Amino acid sequence: MPAKGSSLDSWLEYISSLHPREIELGLDRTRRVAQRLQLETPDSLVVTVAGTNGKGSCVATMEAILLQAGYKTGCYTSPHIHAFNERIRIDSQSIDDESLVAALEAIDAAREGESLSYFEYATLAGLYLFRESRVDVVLLEVGLGGRLDAVNIVDADVVIISSIGIDHTDWLGNDIESIAAEKAGVMRAYSPTVFGGMSPPSAIINRAQELGSPLLVLGHDFHIIESPDGASWQWRGLTREGISKCYPDLPLTSLMLSNVAAAIQAINLLPIGMKDEIVDVALTELVLAGRFEVRRDCITGRSVIFDVAHNPAAMEQLAARVQRYKDLNPELGRVVVVLAMMADKDVLGMITALEYCVDIWYIAQVDQARSMAADEVAQTMKSVRIGGDRGQIFQFDNVQSAYRAACAETEGPDSVLVTGSFLTVAAVHGLSEQA
Repeated sequence: MPAKGSSLDSWLEYISSLHPREIELGLDRTRRVAQRLQLETPDSLVVTVAGTNGKGSCVATMEAILLQAGYKTGCYTSPHIHAFNERIRIDSQSIDDESLVAALEAIDAAREGESLSYFEYATLAGLYLFRESRVDVVLLEVGLGGRLDAVNIVDADVVIISSIGIDHTDWLGNDIESIAAEKAGVMRAYSPTVFGGMSPPSAIINRAQELGSPLLVLGHDFHIIESPDGASWQWRGLTREGISKCYPDLPLTSLMLSNVAAAIQAINLLPIGMKDEIVDVALTELVLAGRFEVRRDCITGRSVIFDVAHNPAAMEQLAARVQRYKDLNPELGRVVVVLAMMADKDVLGMITALEYCVDIWYIAQVDQARSMAADEVAQTMKSVRIGGDRGQIFQFDNVQSAYRAACAETEGPDSVLVTGSFLTVAAVHGLSEQA
């Protein structure tokens, strides 16, 4: 255990080494420590967000709206891009080192021999700090799955399941229904669930019926209606009393509209009040790091798009957004991708999804044991004749080198796309600035 007054880095090193496994699903150990600290039943309203993709976007949207409406928010998300502090936000501000260390000290003192994972420490730290700060609404992002994820020790007033796709199959199952059943584990009796897609799997429908949980589905209970010129959109949905509600002429954001719409629906199910114009104002400047985030390289001024897509479903969405970006910006030149991904992902599915919108590939790897070697990614691409026969694949030992080369070797109208994982984006995000 770090000595009194130790730095946050010392504590992070300690909690990383304490538990024998990086991931160990299950609630018992976390729940026992939470009970000792009286963290299981927050005085705040709670929204829990599960899903394969889009969780962070849902949390960021709700945070922006609630803050604009005057509510104090606590957000717990993962993973981070630059610093661990980003995982815990109060009123949109990352928590400071001193407060984080105090929380970790309190959790460690309450462990009484329980072995907690890094993620479990982080989750409890978030809950501890939200209580100490007396926030009005807590927004919790599930880390993995739902049923056995540490955030599920808390009962949510509203649940969002943003999407269901194939990912983390070693932990959640190999098919949509198995994965959906794990994510449905965050649902609660009689509390509403918002599903951010148009076709919820049977596991979610059945679980909602078992629990008496109202299930609100995109395209059925709430809707996205884009304007003919594509410059704005309107949201239509329901209040917690079941009354129809509409927000017209909303601004477009860099986030997926399905996630924004699910977040707006969840807000309307909470027992809070706010003026209609709040949503419009909140969305005007809504940006989330690494979610189709357009920036500029600090040295070359090249346009750079950062996106943390890390599974085939996310890559399909990213490819569609790149294509739309091209359509809206006819002066755009080539799209050059800097790609590094983890070895436990569906690499072929990811590169196939991205193929049609990319002109040149800069393949790299991150400095992490789980990373897939750049040579292996390149060989997979060549085996299915993606890029290789045209000499459009370049390999690098690290993301920084690939990024620097991509920015230097492209031309004014070209864009560099950095994607494949959170770690890929984190490796070079700091080398860019706001566009």
